[in-house]
Amino acid sequence: MPDYIPTIEAEKIQWLINFAAWLTINGAAHGFTPAEIAAFNAAVADATTAVTNNVTAQAAAKAATAIKNTALSAAIEMARDDAQRLQNDPNTTDGDRGGAGITIPDTTGTPVAAGGILSIPAPLLLLDFSDRRQVTIHWGTNPANEHQNHRPAGTIGCQIQTAVGGIPATESGWVVLDTSTESPLIHTIHEDVPTTYAYRACYVGKNLKLGPFGDPVVCTVSV
Repeated sequence: MPDYIPTIEAEKIQWLINFAAWLTINGAAHGFTPAEIAAFNAAVADATTAVTNNVTAQAAAKAATAIKNTALSAAIEMARDDAQRLQNDPNTTDGDRGGAGITIPDTTGTPVAAGGILSIPAPLLLLDFSDRRQVTIHWGTNPANEHQNHRPAGTIGCQIQTAVGGIPATESGWVVLDTSTESPLIHTIHEDVPTTYAYRACYVGKNLKLGPFGDPVVCTVSV
């Protein structure tokens, strides 16, 4: 049997308000004491206030997130341009690169150690969720700079897994999003409300075996 109380939160509040009004007028005739009626009205008032405050807080958080994402993206973009200038400057030494925290070019590539794919460090992840309903997943050894990012020798791609709602409590909560051969990977979101996603990644070896997963990263996608 369908529930008489609506499932949508705003409609729930309206139903509670209507029921409280009816009970206030008619409750005594059905055995409700004034104290019981007053207690119910107080509970409805508390619920209404809490819902209103929550909606306001969500709107403020969404606005703050948008401002933060825009500012962070602008700073990162400038940093990438400046880092590229440093890389292209013939006077820049590897010591300069190390001090600035930018990539020191690996001219020989990353060898596969005796342990095979399991000995290769997991890819790093950097999420860009500044666009609505989209997460751009940068992966690799240097995901903050795609010009200096590379996939280790002995790998054919990167498997990226995701979980809705944040980092899951069990392994079964992870699902394969895609196997990407080139960073970045774009994840298109189909949600009607801001939703939290967790991501983790591992390299795929030439024998299709998986390497170790790196630390998960989390973001909340705006709609």
